[in-house]
Amino acid sequence: MSKTIRLFLSALLLCAIPVAAQVNTSSPYSRFGLGELLQPGFTQNLSMGGTGIGTRSSSQINYLNPASYTEIDTMSFLFDFGLSGSQTKYSTNSLESQLANYNIHHIAIGFGITKNWKSSIGVLPYSSVGYDIVENKFLSGAGLVDYNYKGRGGLNRLYIGNSVRFLNHFSVGLNLSYLFGYLNYSRAVDFPADAAAATTTIENRLDIGDISYNLGFQYHDTFNEKYFLTLGVIFDNDSKLKTSQKLVQTTFYPGVGVNIGDTIIIDPSFVVNTEDKAVETLLPRNMGVGFSFGIKNKLTLAGDYSTMEWSKSFIPGKSDTLANSSSFNFGMEYTPNDQALQGYYNRVHYRLGGYYSNNYLRIREQQLQDYGISFGVGLPFKGSKSSFNLGVIIGQRGTLTNNLIKENFTMVNFGLTLHDFWFYKRKFD
Repeated sequence: MSKTIRLFLSALLLCAIPVAAQVNTSSPYSRFGLGELLQPGFTQNLSMGGTGIGTRSSSQINYLNPASYTEIDTMSFLFDFGLSGSQTKYSTNSLESQLANYNIHHIAIGFGITKNWKSSIGVLPYSSVGYDIVENKFLSGAGLVDYNYKGRGGLNRLYIGNSVRFLNHFSVGLNLSYLFGYLNYSRAVDFPADAAAATTTIENRLDIGDISYNLGFQYHDTFNEKYFLTLGVIFDNDSKLKTSQKLVQTTFYPGVGVNIGDTIIIDPSFVVNTEDKAVETLLPRNMGVGFSFGIKNKLTLAGDYSTMEWSKSFIPGKSDTLANSSSFNFGMEYTPNDQALQGYYNRVHYRLGGYYSNNYLRIREQQLQDYGISFGVGLPFKGSKSSFNLGVIIGQRGTLTNNLIKENFTMVNFGLTLHDFWFYKRKFD
């Protein structure tokens, strides 16, 4: 691989960091906790129901278990770029609306260092906040009151992962991640029927930036030179993230700013109180197990289970009741004949999966559920290990019970995986 290409990819990776901070949700549920937690995994993982703890691939990057990096060919260099788009229908017992979001999903590279030591670097979103809610109430003595809730921001993850193979059938890996971004939550009280009434707004902004880590382990073996089995485990310790919290309470009076003389300005916006302090956000530990088995280069069947202790988390300025989350994921991939010289569709990777999870949000004594099915294809480039990956998820989140909101969504993921060789000098006659 040429030095020019390596420098270009490195620069593109760094440029993607601020791009990944864009808001990519409109869910009212992103008001709670850290916002909407994005489904983990790249396009091929998502197409197989989000599985990855117990899977390995020589031609795809799987950051869900850093131990899987050892499957990357020693001389290979992988570059993975993904886009995501979703269409969501929000329903209550009486209303419906639809919104769409389109964003960059991830950018990552994977490469071999030695025969038994492989690495990966990438950036991707972790959570997203994006909502604008108005609640109308009629209070005795006050009349009509509008309660406005707005939120914006999100967290992103920049990871550097390494894995080592030992005793031929065992691999251990570590992802060192830097979580960064901001979360901005505000609420306001307005009296629309009283033109002389002031509006009060309280804003809570969290700027987060700190390091966490993710450990992974895999046992992998082949039988009769045809069948394979992989068992995987992941573990994240609870993470205390350095956080800068800014609380601002502002009262807005009717009217416009007025200048009196040369130095005195009467501003209708009056800051009642402001407070800046250094705090910590506590993220819970994550544990998961997974497996895959099948026929080498032809059929893969996979399943994962993971859980996070969100009930022990702490988010400054938030009093939401969070619940321990859990997720069941399963998927499969079938390739008719990846070595076929004729018949392009024999080399296509066909993927199918599904998932069911108990969300980390508990609202009105109701823990939310999230479930869906997925499918997709991996389309190889002619004469190359590079591929274009397409995946679709059709799912549901939330419920109409207790006057909550049900979300029915369709998510489309596009991924481009480019394959090249390290230190390979091409010769021309």
